[in-house]
Amino acid sequence: MSSSTTVGRAATSFGGMFYAHLHDTSHDRAWRLILIVFATRQTADEWWRAISTSNIRKVKESVQRVTPQFFTHQVSKWDCFSFFSDREVSAIASNFRGKMFFILESDGLGKGITPIPQQTIVDHTSGDWFCIRSKRDAKQHWHYESNQIVVSDKFCTPFRITASNLHSGGIMIGSDTVTLAISEYKFVGLRRFADGWNLEVTGHPASAAQFKFEDLDKGRLVITDDQRDPVVSYVPGGSGAGWELVL
Repeated sequence: MSSSTTVGRAATSFGGMFYAHLHDTSHDRAWRLILIVFATRQTADEWWRAISTSNIRKVKESVQRVTPQFFTHQVSKWDCFSFFSDREVSAIASNFRGKMFFILESDGLGKGITPIPQQTIVDHTSGDWFCIRSKRDAKQHWHYESNQIVVSDKFCTPFRITASNLHSGGIMIGSDTVTLAISEYKFVGLRRFADGWNLEVTGHPASAAQFKFEDLDKGRLVITDDQRDPVVSYVPGGSGAGWELVL
């Protein structure tokens, strides 16, 4: 999947405050609905990673992620509303104190439900294909050209982003190590230059560069100039505007 597409499709990948509903599916008479408010969507993804990989059986079996903004839990197994008060999960909860909170609501009579803002979400699914767009200028996208990655305001090349520690379909978080590819046989590698590394394309899987997923958001992949086009480079400690994923 190395073909390029024209730019212009809007979506939000990273962003500010994020909301989700949590519904009790214990039985048909269950009415409890919970609104979860996360500081960021990254916090929401990190919380789901902590829940879904927990070694506490009741937690892992109770909570399910249906969509990025809709979760279910079974109070008969574990009540997620007790996340910050249950001593058994305090080691997990302590990492999220001050980053999220729960609001208990009632939908028994179809009332008291807080509508959450419409948020266009690109799910950060390992193994999926994404275009990579500048957070500062939505017209600028990564594009494969002449064996390197350049920045274009006319075309975007889809990249397959895969986390080495996740199964296909897992939700990526900032600390995950990821590789990028533009086809089954073309991978994004690095070529050294004065202050960092230029991104270039290699045909050898072993030469694929390993990045942290958060490098995109944190501005460690920056735009540098060469003789023809602005190219994408990796600069440790870089302070670029950052990039977001679009479909």
